[in-house]
Amino acid sequence: MARAVWTGVITFGLVTVPVGLYTATEVHTVHFHQLQRGTSDRIRDRRVNERTGEEVDTRDIVKGFEIGESE
Repeated sequence: MARAVWTGVITFGLVTVPVGLYTATEVHTVHFHQLQRGTSDRIRDRRVNERTGEEVDTRDIVKGFEIGESE
């Protein structure tokens, strides 16, 4: 059985409740999907090159900003 990292009590008037704090043994993460309202169809985000129309891999994307108007 797991060993408590911390133990203590919570008291409510005449009632005392023992409490133990344990470390997590499993990772529980929740992942949500974006869905279209009404149809529940899944929505996906695609990163597409504006000029070529081709999809770009996430590791090939960098941040930048415009320093002037481009014409």
